[in-house]
Amino acid sequence: MSISPEPPRPPAPPQPPRSGSNAVAIALLVLALIVLVSGIAVWTGIRFLSHSLRVQVEEREGRNKDVSINTPVGSIEVHQEVDQNSLSLPIYPGATRVKDKDSAGVNLGFAGEAGVHFLVAKFETSDPLEKVKAFYKERLGSEVTKFTDQGLSGETTFEIKTHNMVKVVALEGAGGRTRIQLVRISFGKTESN
Repeated sequence: MSISPEPPRPPAPPQPPRSGSNAVAIALLVLALIVLVSGIAVWTGIRFLSHSLRVQVEEREGRNKDVSINTPVGSIEVHQEVDQNSLSLPIYPGATRVKDKDSAGVNLGFAGEAGVHFLVAKFETSDPLEKVKAFYKERLGSEVTKFTDQGLSGETTFEIKTHNMVKVVALEGAGGRTRIQLVRISFGKTESN
């Protein structure tokens, strides 16, 4: 018995390239490109802001400091001392100014836009809450747009709103004394304290 030789087999066709590995490589390359461009954009933005950011600190009267920060998109100014005349609210006769970190003037300015200005000052008197309340009721009169009274031990507020300003007088009885907080918030051009 003779074995006949097998006929030659045709050559195997080449394997098609695996497309899955190319898709992963392309996705990784695109992701690396996005990370690189984002990093360059953040670095450029930080560099731009660091060169155009100005911070100024001015010391007044020993402890008080005024801080001013200017950027291309806006500015902020903080003044620890508030000019009482700028409050545009009556100050209770004989009340003494409470010097604390809660009293300040803050100006927020936005490039090309009107700013927002906050003034807050605190006072204290030994007169009873009812007497102080009567003073502000008489002095503010018909200007008051909202009045809130939470009784003898609670807080009393007088609020005056106009189209570009809000003024608030908040009274609170505490330990035989009356605390007076005067707040003015205005919208418009930058003001000085």
